[in-house]
Amino acid sequence: MELKPKPTESKKKEYERELEAYLSGLLESGETLRGFCAASRQKNPFSQSVVALATTDRRLIVQTLDRKGRAKGGEVVSIRPDELASAKAGGIGGVIDDPASAVMSRTTIKLKLKTTGGEKFKFMLLDGSGIFGSFGGGEMQRQGVDVLMQFLGESEPSI
Repeated sequence: MELKPKPTESKKKEYERELEAYLSGLLESGETLRGFCAASRQKNPFSQSVVALATTDRRLIVQTLDRKGRAKGGEVVSIRPDELASAKAGGIGGVIDDPASAVMSRTTIKLKLKTTGGEKFKFMLLDGSGIFGSFGGGEMQRQGVDVLMQFLGESEPSI
């Protein structure tokens, strides 16, 4: 039996290209995709899903992904800056009782958004940096998070 290394880097680039192509298809005329990142969305205490948070020059797009990271059919949520009532971002916090928890606390972001229509969103995402950066999306994730935080900073000065 011969063991072969997994072609992870080429698969990661292929995944990024496929997701970027799909998200680009959701853009309006003249709209620019600034970046995107993966996050876990908590709908209620018993239901979570993986989403892509795509930031454009006009809005934030929330696209649900399937377990393989492909765009899942269904609704796409679009949030414009003037539709954001509040945005809060921070670490996951809590008690840090071991080194792994300390590392994860520094590289994980908890993001809560509330729209002017009263809709609430809770996301958890890795920032793509640190020791686990490459496992959490690497450069694509880091750039996507940076662009997302810039967008939220433009939308809500309290971040």
